[in-house]
Amino acid sequence: MRGRARAGFSLVEIMVAMALTLAVFAITLPFVRAQTRALGTSAGRLDADQLARYAQRAIDKDLRLASAIPGQPLLVLAAPMAIAFNANLLAVDTTDPGAADIDASAPSTLTDSWRFADAAVLPTTGRNYPAQDYLDGAGVISRIETISYFLHPDTVTGRSDIYVLYRKVNARDSVEVVRSLHVPTDSAFFSYHRPVGGTLTRIADARLPLYWDSVAVDSVTSVGIRAAGFYKDRMTSAVTIRTVNWTTVIPNAKGRAARTCGAAPAAPGAFTPTKVTTSLPYRVQLAWNASSDDSAAPNDVQYYVIEWRVSGTGNSWRTLTTVPATRAGTYLWTHANPLVIGDYEYGIRAADCGGLLSAQVVSAVVTLP
Repeated sequence: MRGRARAGFSLVEIMVAMALTLAVFAITLPFVRAQTRALGTSAGRLDADQLARYAQRAIDKDLRLASAIPGQPLLVLAAPMAIAFNANLLAVDTTDPGAADIDASAPSTLTDSWRFADAAVLPTTGRNYPAQDYLDGAGVISRIETISYFLHPDTVTGRSDIYVLYRKVNARDSVEVVRSLHVPTDSAFFSYHRPVGGTLTRIADARLPLYWDSVAVDSVTSVGIRAAGFYKDRMTSAVTIRTVNWTTVIPNAKGRAARTCGAAPAAPGAFTPTKVTTSLPYRVQLAWNASSDDSAAPNDVQYYVIEWRVSGTGNSWRTLTTVPATRAGTYLWTHANPLVIGDYEYGIRAADCGGLLSAQVVSAVVTLP
């Protein structure tokens, strides 16, 4: 007789299959857990690192543009957890060629200097600023605004060593830049350095804060930034801290000025314009090699004067902007929103601490659009 077809697995077969399945899980589960932990740790490191670098780069980008007209302080506040400085970052139109960016809708409280009528307490301090209105050479309100960066404890975390970084322009409301920054109780976010006997020396934290009316603040030539990102894994509660240590040189700091001036400096070299865009808004990037008196003795080049004109015989040169000398070998500067359509050219000269100018170097012709 033919046997009946089997309807399923026997109990013994099921138990063997379950035992094998459990054995496979037992073997692979530790590996999966290890991979999951490694992935979480890697993600935590990346997140913490991004927080630190975002904070550092935001401050560095603005601080490198620090500048001021004669009589207006460059560094307003130097404190362990706050810094305030003057910089021409924003303009409302192209009549302010020294500004880094243009926003036609920006209010004057974002594009002009901090007015005495709006004086307020500097972040983390008890002192009011400004003590006067600052006027430029034409007798009008300076267009160099005051930028403040400061840290405040992050009360959401429940920890006393986690902070939020804020940015403030003049007396306007503060804007949050980034959260979850770790600053140990025995540490500082900002440090300040000045040259002593040819060596860059840190100013002791005990001497801080320094204010705009202090003689010592004029000696600061660079700012140290210790940005540490904090990440806590929600599942394991593991904490990851990634630290970025950075030093930003202040190109226009008074302490960097040469004490003696010689003959007119040598001319810059390899002055090259490059169109970045071919439609509105136009941008032209200018690149040049430093004057030999900038990167080597006598090191007395203070800035570069950039001029431009419509290409053609008889057209006069007009000053576009000045770029601070930073003892670099090469420089880049972007001319944003040039209004001339057609052919034009740029010229550049090096200027020393006595105001003497080098011979002019003229660029190739640039055609827009």
